[in-house]
Amino acid sequence: MKSFFCSFYTYCAAITGLLSFSSGAYASYPDGYYDSLNGKCGRQLMLAIKAAVGNHHVISYGTDTWNAFKDTDVRRINGTDYWWDMYSNELVQVSSGHPGLNIEHSVANSWWGKTKNDAYKDIVHLNPSNADANSRKGNYPLAELASVTWTNGVTSIGKAKSGQGGNASVCYEPCDEYKGDFARVFMYMFTIYDDISWKDNTAWMYDTSSSLMFKPWASSLLLRWSADDPVSDKERNRNDGIYRNQNNRNPFIDLPDLAEHIWGAKASVPYSVNGGGSDPGTDPGTDPGTDPDTQQLSYRWLKESDSNQGDWTFENIVMPSAASYIWSWKQYNGLGYLNSSAYINNTPYQAEAYAWSPTVSFANVKTATLSFSHAAKFQTTLRDKCKLVVKDADSGNISEIDLPSWPTAGSWTFADCKNIDLSRFAGKNVKIGFKYASSSQGADTWEIRNVNLDLTRVTSSIFMPLSPEEEDDSFLVEVWGRNIIVPDGADIFDLNGRKFDGNDLNPGIYIVVKPSFRKAVKVIIK
Repeated sequence: MKSFFCSFYTYCAAITGLLSFSSGAYASYPDGYYDSLNGKCGRQLMLAIKAAVGNHHVISYGTDTWNAFKDTDVRRINGTDYWWDMYSNELVQVSSGHPGLNIEHSVANSWWGKTKNDAYKDIVHLNPSNADANSRKGNYPLAELASVTWTNGVTSIGKAKSGQGGNASVCYEPCDEYKGDFARVFMYMFTIYDDISWKDNTAWMYDTSSSLMFKPWASSLLLRWSADDPVSDKERNRNDGIYRNQNNRNPFIDLPDLAEHIWGAKASVPYSVNGGGSDPGTDPGTDPGTDPDTQQLSYRWLKESDSNQGDWTFENIVMPSAASYIWSWKQYNGLGYLNSSAYINNTPYQAEAYAWSPTVSFANVKTATLSFSHAAKFQTTLRDKCKLVVKDADSGNISEIDLPSWPTAGSWTFADCKNIDLSRFAGKNVKIGFKYASSSQGADTWEIRNVNLDLTRVTSSIFMPLSPEEEDDSFLVEVWGRNIIVPDGADIFDLNGRKFDGNDLNPGIYIVVKPSFRKAVKVIIK
């Protein structure tokens, strides 16, 4: 299902054609509510968010929580109200009470010692949950799973992929539909409650010694989930319900680009509420070279100012018995770099090892370029054996890429390797990496830093080729109640890539596609 969804999403997500049918519209945040965030980034932006929304009305845990859930976590299906459970597909009618359901803390309350403080009662991270799924989830951290030991199709439990999980033996992964929801909740919780007594024995995702709270692997995961699963009407409506009951909002729902200005590529760029997260000193609409149908994304890794390799991971394939590592993070004269070598005690050894970035989604990517700096004083087998590599995170296939330029031999002077085209990997989830290899005839030392990945992602106006024999008949798509009427040959999918016949649909977003459509049609059923 995952590989199908990725190709499907690349094909027709982010569409300009839109049919929206709703009995009401969601509210928005009050004028001036977030003005205090202007001009801030990084830790200062976190503090400003906390000051703006942290002082809220605290709801008593229990009966009052369930009453609030009636305003935040109810979905209507065929005229009947059900609790909106993000942990299972079980449907429990609101009118029946809440049999078999728990109040679930998405950020486990054991992580701060189960103290029944404001965080314990904050409905931003409380949800109705199937009791069995709640029990299975336990207090495990979020992660993408390499192997699954239990699943109900919505919540999955198992072992985390390499580089994730913070060394937890068990993790849990929500379904794609809710990954962004949970990511934005975690961002809120660790911003608003950064100063409570987080416990050391559950510090898989967080680091209380860091001013930004998250471990690098965790912030990378949450940022990616938030980008891949954008804010939905469900979240907006829930945020409005939270505001009515708790008198505050989750700003990462109202302003999802905030996260990049704290943990992402724009962490040093001051935020502007009215400018959509641009530098307040610039006018985002004045750049004649900006395509309104694209989004620019940048990843900045292994910076010379970093104290460690961050969320990059190392994989040893051939390790000499004389070595304890191949890749390591080192510093010289206060500047950091990634170092690889199998030259030990004046002897070259055969070795093979990889350094991997966190997974990056190339969904809807139009252009992708990579640049970095590297140095190598001694170059015997280096240029033949050491490569830039890209791994398909789903299949595990590795592509080797020859470098267009190398540093001059004979010194440790860093040279730039610029504008390497990676657009051929569009539509995949990938890891960027470097392969170090050596032999008994030559084991050179390779140093790398300041790795920059720049993506241009298509966000709208996805045109699809017309069949030569057919005219565009997308205008025939219609909605009657909860049914979508389509012309012959058209298919209906939800955003998880699941196919539907169009009859008696649940509330949500659906995509209608057909080879004759010039644009896919996006339909919202509410």
